[in-house]
Order: sequence, then structure tokens, then C-alpha cells
Amino acid sequence: MLRHWFAQSWALYLLALLPALGLLLLWDRWRRRRAFTRLGNPASLQALVNAPRGRRFWRGLCLTLGLLCLALGTAGPQWGRDYTQSAAPGRDLVVVLDCSRSMFAETPSRLERAKTALLDLTQTVQKRGGVRLALVVFAGRARLACPLTHDYDHFRESVEAVETDAVDPELEPGPGAASGTRIGAGLHDALLAHDARPEFHGVQDILLLSDGDDPAHDGEWREGAAECRAQGVPVYTVGLGDPNVASVVRIDGQALQYQGAEVRSRLEEAPLREIAETTRGVYIAAQTRTLPLGQVYLDATAGQALRQEDDDRLPVYRQHYTWFLAAAFVLLFLAVVIGDHKRPVISQDSTPPTFIAAARTP
Repeated sequence: MLRHWFAQSWALYLLALLPALGLLLLWDRWRRRRAFTRLGNPASLQALVNAPRGRRFWRGLCLTLGLLCLALGTAGPQWGRDYTQSAAPGRDLVVVLDCSRSMFAETPSRLERAKTALLDLTQTVQKRGGVRLALVVFAGRARLACPLTHDYDHFRESVEAVETDAVDPELEPGPGAASGTRIGAGLHDALLAHDARPEFHGVQDILLLSDGDDPAHDGEWREGAAECRAQGVPVYTVGLGDPNVASVVRIDGQALQYQGAEVRSRLEEAPLREIAETTRGVYIAAQTRTLPLGQVYLDATAGQALRQEDDDRLPVYRQHYTWFLAAAFVLLFLAVVIGDHKRPVISQDSTPPTFIAAARTP
């Protein structure tokens, strides 16, 4: 939620410095008082100095509020929507993420590497602008996790919400449904997530991240590939895992067992290659690497048609950081102007202690 309210939410950690600064000022005040008492009797010395307590209070308040506003302004507070910014030309991309049990194999797991690659994709296309993103997750069945949107923060949060310790119960096959990795169902839901208006045809892509390992071995993925080809949507497939060595599948840190034996999995590239070839997409062999997926996708789609959105508007958050930075400048300036100077005031009806001591000296 912080990303919706602050563009740079990491800067809120600066607020933790305020209590530390307060403790430092208290320590400095205690140190000054201790040094002050060494000069003589505190009560006598106090008569010489008029300490403007009200001045110190207002100076401290301005300083505290100024630093608070400075931290909040740096974090980039934002609220309200600005519909006046047009989206840059781009394409529509629906990401299909395999969350089946085999994706938990290897260390770091294939699913963890896939999430890292998708966060890179989000950051890259956000800098470019114009690309709408959606997310479909699947295992025994598919589910739309994020609809097609320009809101990259929402897409990023949907990716981060994917569990990497256990399979999402909502992705388990329903009663009476065939068990397996339903790649075809994921591709079907990806087509449904795309904009059905005719003017968007030809600027739509699907990005499938999977290890291709389907224990059902029923070729269900061919149905999804044929449907994508019929609608003219290319599927770019990313193969995750080691194609040569089968690794143990671990769920919540425990090796997955089937009929008393550990379940192992390796990257099956054949179905992923065939899906890409059938739909006129591209197969990308990530294997055990973490790809810079954003640049890979932009390179793969370079030169292709772009969606023109002359009438559509990109609703982005309105930035209000200038209010906080301006308030911080004013408050910090007042803290400097007020100052904390103590003016010596000699009582008219009393003699300074130093002179009293000197007079009493024989």
C-alpha cells in the first residue's frame, strides 16, 4: 500500500533518524549543563543568564517538523489521479506464470528466479512506458492475478504476492479435474485477459514462464497453443530449470514424496519450443540463469506494431512532494532564525557572584 501513497517509499526509513536525532540533542543538552555547573554554583550562575525557554521550544518544534516534512517530501507523497497524461505507444503483454510443484525445484527455486525476472520486466517497461501488463498464474488450474493495466505498481505487487513456499490452494485442480500442469488453461485465460476490441489485435503478446514439466503428459498445452495461433497472438516462452539434471522438488523445505520416492524434475524444453513455433513466438532458454527479462522482451518485439492510444488516458497518481519540501524549507529557515542564544542578564538588585567572591577575599 505504501507504493500507492509514496513514489519512493524507501525514503520513509529516514523517519527513523528523528528519534535518534532527538536522543542526540538531549545528550548534548545534558553535556552542556554538566559543563555549566563546573563554573560555579548553578543557582548563582542561573541569575546571570536568562534562558529563553519559549524560544528553545519553538526552535525545536520547527526543526522537528521541518525534518519530518523533508523526509515525507523525499518519499514523494502522491494521491488523486491525473488523467491528463497520454500513454506512450506500446503493446499489451499478458504474463503466464507456472506455479506448479515442479517450479519449486532447485536453489534458488525456478519460481523465485521467475519472480525476479518479472520484477526486472516491470521496471524496464515502466521506464519505457506504454506497455500494458497482466498476470495469469496457473498450476492445476489457472487464475487471473492482475488484469491488463498501466498500473505497474499493482502488477508488481501481484508478482510479489505469488507464494514461493507452497502451491496456492486456488490453483489446485478442482473436484474431478485432471491433475497436471495446465499450461493450456493458462494460455486460454491469457487470451481472455487481452482486450477484445479489434483495434488491439496485432499488438498483443503472451509471455509464458515455465519449466514445461507436466506430469499428466496428455498434451493439454497444444490446445492453448492452437487457440493462440488462431487469434494471432504470439507466445514468447521462457524455459526455467536445468535440462540435463533432475532436481528434487521441495515444498516448504521438505522433499516432495510420491509412492515413497523423492519427486524430481528437470526442464522440458520440447513443449515450450513447440508452443513458441506454433504461435510464431520465440523460445528463450533461461535455464538456471536469471534473465534481464525486460530488455529481452523489448528486443524480441522491436520493430513490431505498437498500440496507439490517442483517446485513452493513463491515470497516474498526482505528485504533491512540492508542498512538503516547501514546508520543510520554511520550517528549517525559521529554526535558524529563531536560534537558541542565551543573553546574559545581570540582575539590578544583585551583585555578580564572581565579584562577591572577590570582595570577600581579604
